[in-house]
Amino acid sequence: MSVTRSILMRMFGRPRGILGRLGGIIMARSNQQCAAWVIDLLDIQPHDRVLEVGFGPGVGLHLLARSASAGYVAGVDYSEAMVAQATARNAQAIERGRVDLRHGSVEHLPFEDQTFDKALAIN
Repeated sequence: MSVTRSILMRMFGRPRGILGRLGGIIMARSNQQCAAWVIDLLDIQPHDRVLEVGFGPGVGLHLLARSASAGYVAGVDYSEAMVAQATARNAQAIERGRVDLRHGSVEHLPFEDQTFDKALAIN
């Protein structure tokens, strides 16, 4: 693997370490508009139960929590660095039990079947 590819993977592919934290900051700024567009396409209703796979720094989760104001928003991400950033960004909603973030992979989702009405993944 080339040095450039290795750096990009640490920043954006499976973010970790200081490069992962930097990648999360960049993703938070660059993905917000895309997240809003996807969430609009899903027509999120107040009582929807929504899963975001690979939530990154948690910008989409923040928008989802506003749209599903009486529902449940959960996410799973492989990167511990992204779980930490998303947790910080969504701390109030997590404390209120409205957002549930988990470290894990899409291959083995840590949620029961039939839990969600809608799901999304960006990038």
